[in-house]
Amino acid sequence: MSNQKNIIPNPYDVLEVSPAASIAEITKAFAMAMKKKKYNPKQIAEARKSLMDNQQRLIDDYLRPNLPLIQRFKKQDLSALNEPIPTIQLLTEFDGLDQAYTESDTITEFDKQLGLKLFS
Repeated sequence: MSNQKNIIPNPYDVLEVSPAASIAEITKAFAMAMKKKKYNPKQIAEARKSLMDNQQRLIDDYLRPNLPLIQRFKKQDLSALNEPIPTIQLLTEFDGLDQAYTESDTITEFDKQLGLKLFS
């Protein structure tokens, strides 16, 4: 239990504001936190002071965890992993695509002349 007392909460969590909060929002959140009394007044005052100081706020931004802590694992249904992988059915329209591609390499004289007229 003594470990819980030594943990310093993040100022954003104490004041319940986002990292993008303005000074006015921090001041308003300070008053609300004092009314709620979720944290002791010293922690609330320190949180407000650190978020008002730009250098300290950068440090708090860096130390703020990106992901919330996992309290406990929830039970998941993983039975779908035991099912066989479905097969892919390709459309029959694409069966002769390789042959059509190789045949398209032969350009007729008419196509060459048309290309010269269009792109010259």
